[in-house]
Amino acid sequence: MPRASRVCSRPGCTNLINGRGSLCPQHQSHAQRRPDHRPGAAVRGYDSEWRKIRAEVLARHGIPRSHWHLYAVDHRPRYNPAVEPDHRAYSLVPMLKSQHNKKTAAVDGGFGNRKRGDK
Repeated sequence: MPRASRVCSRPGCTNLINGRGSLCPQHQSHAQRRPDHRPGAAVRGYDSEWRKIRAEVLARHGIPRSHWHLYAVDHRPRYNPAVEPDHRAYSLVPMLKSQHNKKTAAVDGGFGNRKRGDK
């Protein structure tokens, strides 16, 4: 059975969609993510040892294991493996991923933004 036509999910767009997806062809081309040219997580210092340290931090702060997927562990100051590759040398603080992403974008130069400084 064919799907019913619906409006493109891009705010302000009134184009109709007949197939799969939530964007019209005009907006689909703009929705492509930029390629991530960074090295893999393990190369950047987030390997199996980091996963053990992360688990220790979350457990030490009393966060139930069932909620670990909601949290990131923030390095203070910003993690720089060229200066200090040992994660334990930093102050490690659990943060909700949404808060950590905001901090990363605003302060740490993440998501293509300029770095503002250590906080």
